[in-house]
Parts: sequence; C-alpha cells; structure tokens
Amino acid sequence: MQEKYVELIKEIGKKEFVSRFAELQKQIDEFLAAAGYLNADGDEGSAECNDRILYHVLLDYYADIQRLKEFHAIKYTKSDKNIAYLAYWILKRKPIQVTNAVEEDKDIFINERFVCYVITYECLQQKKQDAGFCKLDEQQSLKYDKYIDLLLYFLKYRECSAQMLELLIETFKMGIVFGEAT
Repeated sequence: MQEKYVELIKEIGKKEFVSRFAELQKQIDEFLAAAGYLNADGDEGSAECNDRILYHVLLDYYADIQRLKEFHAIKYTKSDKNIAYLAYWILKRKPIQVTNAVEEDKDIFINERFVCYVITYECLQQKKQDAGFCKLDEQQSLKYDKYIDLLLYFLKYRECSAQMLELLIETFKMGIVFGEAT
C-alpha cells in the first residue's frame, strides 16, 4: 500500500475506515439481493463486490474528502458532498462485477444502477427522517420512475464529476421540497 494511503488511514482512523467499508459492503449486498443478483440464500449470485476495488474506492473517496477539508479549513463536509464523492469513485472504479455472461444491458451498467440506488436511498432516507414516511400516488410514482430513468441515462452516458453529482443530489432534494409545495 502506498505511503500516502497509510497516512490517510491513520488520519481518519482504522476503525472508521473498517466500519465504512463494512457498511458499504452491506449496502452493496442489499442492492444485489434486491436487484436479483444473489441466490435465495444470499450467496454465489451472478454479481459480486470486488473487495480490493472497493477498498480503493474508499481510499480515493477519503483522500478527496480530506483534501477538501484541508483546503477549506473545515472539520466536516455536508452529507451531499460525501454521497457525491463516494458515488464518483464507485462510477470510476466499478467495484461491482458481473460474474457470468452478460445477458441484459442492466448487467453492463450494474455500478451505475448501484449509484442511482445510493443517491435516491440517501436522499429519500433524509426526507423520511425529516417528515415521516410518505407514499407516492400513481402520478408521483410515474414521475419518480421517469426521473430514475433520466438519472440512469446520465450516469451511463455522461461525464460525471463529483461536483456534478453533488449538484444532481441537491436538485433531487429541491424537487422533493418543491414537490410538497404544490
């Protein structure tokens, strides 16, 4: 491991790093199960997380976050920024790997689908904590599905920087706020 990463792990704390790694692994496993990539027992499916790549995703994520904190002389970063930088490195490193022959386009873009899952889950989870759980009616559900399709298209075919992803997350949240006002 490079010396700069050893120092980075010391700075953020090994316990914090290991905890975040386990949390991210769990989130990936939940996604793979929900998307039908794991067998009924939760093992040996058609896709898996490459732990070595995921390790580098987190190293790069923490390196970026630490640089931001140092540059702006701040102790904490906003959750939207954290989600955006993590999503960026997942898209760049692609830790989720399909383990059998690719049969559908959705299999090619599995990491993009996971990032979409992470972004929408985190945004809606924050909303749920703020105002309680709300169900979508049929019209809202259609709009949400259309948004998800646009988000996936963007993640698949457009150049995504961490800053673009942060703006995307902010606009998603604004849509939630303004959707309530109408």
